[in-house]
Amino acid sequence: MSRKLISATILIVIAEVLSLSRIYFTEGTSNFSEFTSGLLLGISVAMEIVGVILLFICISQYGKKK
Repeated sequence: MSRKLISATILIVIAEVLSLSRIYFTEGTSNFSEFTSGLLLGISVAMEIVGVILLFICISQYGKKK
């Protein structure tokens, strides 16, 4: 397996875990809770996008190597 494929998979899984942890760790209506929720959401979306881009790059280069 390619290093890019492994990295993409790990990034997507970690992004999903962060997205789910946002629900459990940011209960309440305080300012800090809202800031933490937004921060976790932003990081998880960014990691998801990078993982998907790496996955598309790996898929597009798969047939060219052989």
